[in-house]
Amino acid sequence: MKKLWFRRFLYAVMILLVILIGIFIWADNELHKVLGKSTEVINISSIVKPSKIIQIKNTNVLSEDCTYFIKNQDVIIKNGKIIRLGINQLMDSTSIIIDGTNKYLIPGLIDSHVHLKESKNDLFLYLANGVTYVREMAGRPITLEWRKSLQNNGIGPRMFIASPPIYSESGLTGYYYSWTRQSINYSIKSDAQKEVKRIKEQGYDAVKMYGFVTPEMFKTTLEIAQENNIPVIGHIPLVNLKTFYQSGQKEIAHIEEITVKNMDDFGKSISKNPKEYINFLKAHSDQIAKKLKENNISVTSTISLIESLPKQRFALKSKLKEIELKYANPKIIEGTPLYKLGWLPSKNGYEYDGKDEPEARKISLAFWNTYAEAIHIMTKALVDNKVTIMAGTDANVATVVPGFSLHNELESLSKSGMTNSQALYSATVAPSSWMKSNTGKIKIGYNSDLVILTKNPLEDIKNTKTIEYVFFDKYMIGKTQISTTLKAIEKANNENRNIKINEYIK
Repeated sequence: MKKLWFRRFLYAVMILLVILIGIFIWADNELHKVLGKSTEVINISSIVKPSKIIQIKNTNVLSEDCTYFIKNQDVIIKNGKIIRLGINQLMDSTSIIIDGTNKYLIPGLIDSHVHLKESKNDLFLYLANGVTYVREMAGRPITLEWRKSLQNNGIGPRMFIASPPIYSESGLTGYYYSWTRQSINYSIKSDAQKEVKRIKEQGYDAVKMYGFVTPEMFKTTLEIAQENNIPVIGHIPLVNLKTFYQSGQKEIAHIEEITVKNMDDFGKSISKNPKEYINFLKAHSDQIAKKLKENNISVTSTISLIESLPKQRFALKSKLKEIELKYANPKIIEGTPLYKLGWLPSKNGYEYDGKDEPEARKISLAFWNTYAEAIHIMTKALVDNKVTIMAGTDANVATVVPGFSLHNELESLSKSGMTNSQALYSATVAPSSWMKSNTGKIKIGYNSDLVILTKNPLEDIKNTKTIEYVFFDKYMIGKTQISTTLKAIEKANNENRNIKINEYIK
């Protein structure tokens, strides 16, 4: 009898183990699926070809400080570098000639906050939108591989790659976050030393700080990172602003991070006291900005995402119709049953899921409208106090379409208190200088990351969308190639789509 009982128990354990393994395999497949890797990568090399020498004739060139255009300039590009710049430059008989008459030449745009995930077609979306450099803010081995291939004559934007996000969880919780969020977890100094050293050795450009790191591990990470000569960037962890200012972290990944800390200081319900909070922020925003400036802390914007949250929460279908949804990777927007991080209705984590009562909805909407207003107030204070702002979008977060979203961000910056000149600076010179890269300006010896526009962006920032040519490294793409690229991506997306999106296409 005992043997029979033991045998049944053993069978039950084996069945349970098989079920658990099956669930784990399914969950792991879901986590990888929503990274977008399963969508076919388009054959970009059949669309875009290298050019040895290119001459742009008689164009208007954006000044190095982004405040005006220099008229009637010739720009000669050879092997991916600007080699000549000025009036009536001598023509090379072997060069490709681009007539720039009545057009506007600007540096290639830089999106300082993106999430590439594993959707390689996103690289081509950036190029099609004049974005020739991106800062990947939650890197993984595949993005390091992509960058290596780009450095070996691959086609795509330049990349600055931050590490996977740092968490300070331990035990099973730490393993869970490492698995589900591809994060790096440590809670003791010796582990921190190993992980930061590994981050540096793997080739990441920075350590990505996340918001739930303890004060002790935050301080430890910064000390170890300084020893390894690698910057720490990203979120503000579990410390107040006063502690953060002098911490040594030199960049904040969202303006939102600052306002959230200010909300903590307010200490009351935002939704029940919206006017009082706005007055509280106005009374403190200049002081916060001054402290950031004093400590040479740069801030990445991501304003347009925050502006979208009230609509994502209460008018999601309307918001989806405003964006270039057909180009976003289908697996990313469709999400997974494991968590609500998709883009579509019932999949979207920002969508309202509170009590279905008018008063509850009203309170929630009041909070999110105040939240967005606070971002604008804080942005204006940063601008007024000359804090370095870098245009970033949080691309691949819900409704933020890679490439297209940077143009929306520039509009949001313009509405928030920046001049059009300052907005352009935030997407060219500012991030290029921060990364110490040879881009961001139209200058002899600089990389040939350039965009020709048909309309003047200093007159209207929306004119950054009037793209006629994009130049990057040894490559050049014109309107025809851009259209072909976008159609190929749309086709690849449609072939891997499980949920139809026709009702959301504008």
